[in-house]
Amino acid sequence: MSENGPVLPPEVYRRRRIVAVVALLAVILLLIAGVTSIVGMINNKKDSTVASTATASGAPFQSFSARPSETASASASVSASPSASSSETATNSASPKATETMSAEAKPSETKTAQATPSATPSASAASAVAACSANDLKVTVTPAKHVFAAGEQVSFHVTYSNSSKTPCAVGGEGANTGVDLSITSGSAQVYTRSLCAATALPKAEVAAGAEGAADVAWDRKINVLGCSSASNAQKGSYWATATVNGVTSTQVNFVIQ
Repeated sequence: MSENGPVLPPEVYRRRRIVAVVALLAVILLLIAGVTSIVGMINNKKDSTVASTATASGAPFQSFSARPSETASASASVSASPSASSSETATNSASPKATETMSAEAKPSETKTAQATPSATPSASAASAVAACSANDLKVTVTPAKHVFAAGEQVSFHVTYSNSSKTPCAVGGEGANTGVDLSITSGSAQVYTRSLCAATALPKAEVAAGAEGAADVAWDRKINVLGCSSASNAQKGSYWATATVNGVTSTQVNFVIQ
């Protein structure tokens, strides 16, 4: 036994040291947890303060512009007004003499244009504004190049169509019966119809009152009444031809193939 009291076994002192260390660690951990909580609370208060301030002032949307403000539009209109006034002033301040001179010089040109208009050729756009030529307007004539065609000679015809009415009408186009058709018969038998294999198209155009148009068509001496693929050559003999334009048919003319 010592002066300070009884001497305890080493295990007792070892346990006391362990307990003291654990207690010290527990105190340190509690202190750290407390400090961390305090710091977190402080930071949260700062964040909430900054967020409320930004929302109140509209700072996050300062660069956003959905449309110009009414003030800016009014300012732009007011700013543009002096320029417009200046333009009007400059226009009104033009010399009266220059205006009179330009008007005087323009009159001869206008007269020339008016005089040239009647002689201008009608355009395709003008044809679209008039009605198609019908039997009441159109007169069609077919003329063979010869009355007698020799063996091996091409059989051709000249077709004319004239507007006998007092108003313009249109021929041609993409509709039915607007091209030039040729029909060949021999007696009462149909021999050839051009539209079955090779109709002659006409671009749509206006025919003035009293005006005339023309087209040339040829017959290759084929008999295509049974179809284009089974066509055979016509024999010597007397034939009759008629031409049709815009559905209007000419009177028939006679020709001979030797």
